[in-house]
Amino acid sequence: MSLLQGVLMRIRYAAAACAALAVLASSTGCTVPGAGSTGITVTEEGQPVGVLMVCHHHIDSAVLYTGDGDESEGVGNWSRAEPATGFVTWSLRTGGGGWSVDRQPPATLERQRTYVLYGATEDSSWSTTDVSFTLAHLAALTPGRVRYFAGEVPGADDDGYLTASIEDFRADACEDD
Repeated sequence: MSLLQGVLMRIRYAAAACAALAVLASSTGCTVPGAGSTGITVTEEGQPVGVLMVCHHHIDSAVLYTGDGDESEGVGNWSRAEPATGFVTWSLRTGGGGWSVDRQPPATLERQRTYVLYGATEDSSWSTTDVSFTLAHLAALTPGRVRYFAGEVPGADDDGYLTASIEDFRADACEDD
């Protein structure tokens, strides 16, 4: 074997090893499997209310964070003594309906910030699809109407978010499960 053939063989082996490593790394991602969907609605007074439809397994916590670009910061946390299954709601300000406030969100949300809410489990085994919203999104909501991620469906905005009735949210949330 010539020197050139040896170098070419090593390059081929290195390329094959890199390709195999890339496939392995992409197939072992650290994503948490989905157990349902998250939405946001408001009370008659315009106060935000978290909405979850847990399609399978359970959810026992919820997290609110700011989602502005590369910077994110946790701003609210809730937990449940009894895990949530099915359809549940709670006030982001006061909890309720089995939810306890672990970290109080700001009394006033900031105008130019994007907030993201999702349900999770304490052991990170399951989560719900998140919902992002701003004060403008909350102002456009009325009680009984939920903003949630629906993907590329008629009526959804450019980011895949849809505002629909609670009944539609409940029906859509488990459609892909």
